[in-house]
Amino acid sequence: MYTYINSMPDLPLVAIGVAIWIVAMSVAFGFYLPVLRAERRAGGRLFRGFASSRRRCGIAPYQPARPVWTGEDLDHAAMPAPASSMTDPAEPQAVSEPLAAPVLVVSPPPESPPDMAADCERPEAFSVLIVDDNAINRQVLEMILDSVGIAHASVENGLEAVDAMTVCAHDAILMDLQMPVMDGFEATRRIRALEAQRGGSPARIIVVSANCLDEHVAASRQAGADAHLAKPVSAGALIGEVEDCATIARLAA
Repeated sequence: MYTYINSMPDLPLVAIGVAIWIVAMSVAFGFYLPVLRAERRAGGRLFRGFASSRRRCGIAPYQPARPVWTGEDLDHAAMPAPASSMTDPAEPQAVSEPLAAPVLVVSPPPESPPDMAADCERPEAFSVLIVDDNAINRQVLEMILDSVGIAHASVENGLEAVDAMTVCAHDAILMDLQMPVMDGFEATRRIRALEAQRGGSPARIIVVSANCLDEHVAASRQAGADAHLAKPVSAGALIGEVEDCATIARLAA
């Protein structure tokens, strides 16, 4: 017997094709394969791992409690209202005791701040207040006043000058313009307001500043200053302005 190479069909492929044909025929014509029959007789134990979770747990399939309505079936006018909406609203409970009317408590008005001008006192002798943020300038002015025997006090800014005049009414003030915290213009305005509240003779405010342009002189006069001296100031000009104070007679006393 003569055989030729590759003339015989591959037997495994033939077996697989036959198996596929048998399965297809059984599905098409409703026949049961022997394996499926064995699975049925075993109570489904062979393919239990492939069963659905609902079947494994024994949960009954979901059944809606009421029929499902579609959008076309809804008739709002014909649908009965739910029982919860038919109940009467809860009646308000009677108040056992009447509510008390709110009591308006009126607090007393705050006490007015103490009048600091009333506590101000004038020094026994004629005195001058020096207001300058530069220590050297203060020392120069102090030496000029010491040369003629005029008492003096010194502060570093306009706010301290207002506080000093609140406590003690000096006869004259040597006021610088450019200072930190409060400048000379604002300090002059506040001192004038303080003197108007206190009454009596106002102090002579003499501006001693390097800002000596016409607008600076006009601004200082508008704030309430009496004179304006340019730095560096001469001793004669300074003493001459101090001697023009209305209370200079207290210096001779």
